[in-house]
Amino acid sequence: MGQSQSDESRRSLSPEDLRRRLTHRLQKKTLTDLEVFSLRDVFASLSNSSDDVEYWSEDTLVRFLELPDVLDVGGLLFHASSVAAGFPYLSDGPGLLDWEGTVRVICVFTARWRGVLKGDAVRIWYRILAVHDRGGDDIKENGGDTGGSEVQPDIEDEGDDDDLALAALEALDAIEVFKLDTPPSTRKYVRRLDPQDLTKLVMLLLVIAPLDPQESLAAYVERYSGDALLELRRAAESVVRSMSTDGAPILWSAFARSVRRGLPHLFDGFKPLYEHFLFSKRLNMNKDPTLHLPLTPPLLQHHGTILTPTILNQLSFFIKGDTLWRKLRKLYIGSDDGFSMGMFEQRVFKWRAPTILLVTGSRMGTPSTSREKSFSDTLSPKRFPDSISSEDDTLTFGVYVDTMWKITHKEPFGTPSTRLFQLHPIHEVFETSKSHSDYIYWNKSAGIGFGAPLPRVKAGDPVLHMNLGAVSLILDESLEFGVFTHSSSGGGAYHTSDFEGRSGDWQERFVVEEIEVWGVGGEEEAREQKRQWAWDEAEALRRRNVQLGDDVEANRALLEMAGIIGGNRSGGSV
Repeated sequence: MGQSQSDESRRSLSPEDLRRRLTHRLQKKTLTDLEVFSLRDVFASLSNSSDDVEYWSEDTLVRFLELPDVLDVGGLLFHASSVAAGFPYLSDGPGLLDWEGTVRVICVFTARWRGVLKGDAVRIWYRILAVHDRGGDDIKENGGDTGGSEVQPDIEDEGDDDDLALAALEALDAIEVFKLDTPPSTRKYVRRLDPQDLTKLVMLLLVIAPLDPQESLAAYVERYSGDALLELRRAAESVVRSMSTDGAPILWSAFARSVRRGLPHLFDGFKPLYEHFLFSKRLNMNKDPTLHLPLTPPLLQHHGTILTPTILNQLSFFIKGDTLWRKLRKLYIGSDDGFSMGMFEQRVFKWRAPTILLVTGSRMGTPSTSREKSFSDTLSPKRFPDSISSEDDTLTFGVYVDTMWKITHKEPFGTPSTRLFQLHPIHEVFETSKSHSDYIYWNKSAGIGFGAPLPRVKAGDPVLHMNLGAVSLILDESLEFGVFTHSSSGGGAYHTSDFEGRSGDWQERFVVEEIEVWGVGGEEEAREQKRQWAWDEAEALRRRNVQLGDDVEANRALLEMAGIIGGNRSGGSV
């Protein structure tokens, strides 16, 4: 009875009242006084007015954010912003971008709302971006016409918004004083996200991933023009395929699996983009127009065949961008250094920081050359089908290695932080499992393997049979062929896929076109790698009791001839 009396004594709070109170809390707790001042200046200087209400139109938002026409993303982003203006009631439909609505939009897109109330960020992004069919008898409990019982997890109710509203009340310390004046809804509906619309948004996110809050988007024009635009779309389509392999509308469960597993930083680029609101151009602190800030070094000092600015930004969707931008150093590129285990060792070993290996190739059909037949003979005769079809047969895989490389004699190396991933034609990240620790092997006679046990082979002897792990990537000792295997039985060093159409048995055999290894670090790591190699060379000299004179060049030539240092170091085929 006491609880009933308490409920009756609480005052009702309408959705609009809750929004207003929450906006005040967001503004007070997550924005500085200078940011609020800047936001008011920016908002007032560009707002339209109707019936004494100031607001922003779609055209104003698009021009202010400098969204490029070629990406055709202005309308989509304005709609998403309008939905976010209704926060925490995201099912009410697009709202007005008035002053309070704009404050809520900025706090949602910059993730500042998380400093005030609890909630599922992935679900909020989905609600903002997706459209939904409101309830009724046409949407059944089993998903109606959307595919039967398999979409049961995608049937949502408007009560989900009430969870956010209750979290807002709790954040306002008002849950004991107020109650919501509308009962929780039981209306059912299905949200859907259009793959083509999401592709456009991902293209934008690929461009703005490294954006600075005070940096103009127009400065990145080279990233969405000419051939770069084609590469941008290609990468975005790979990302979207992780949620819909066949182009069907994207439902919540597929979106959540993909973002949580392989795209945790997908929406990080919206933060600096929407923080543009918080830097008024009229508040320029630089009073001296002749004073120039130092030039910012490029995000990627050297481009590779595989690693381009677009691919770099795609990597930042699951590897924190701050550890990548301006911090990657070219260690090994097969087409430049030679497809050789020996050259790989010379360029990559002794790097005392994480590395990223990238490999791209084309699908191999029925073996037609003696080399292809020889490679196929080392694999099990059981052949799983290809994973998914795409417009081209190009495949791109990679591995994030957070430890130093070393020669594997018996035991593999690596840590649970190692990540195996695919970038094209689908984006997917395979985390390590607790079932096994066959993370990485590197052996001049066996090649390079991730998620597979080292083949039993004597030095110099050819590999007769490769041991394929449940989820594994193997490059042969000539760095000429590769195979990626996915067995639904699991139990290997990496988790199996749970994406729709990818959870079964499949295998990709390919002819390697390029291999690249990039070191996470800079000059300090490069100097340390050089010092380590010099120390090893000195040790080799000491062990061999080589007596040298004072002629440095002659000494080095002698050591190279002896195979102790340089390009003639023993190792795989050239």
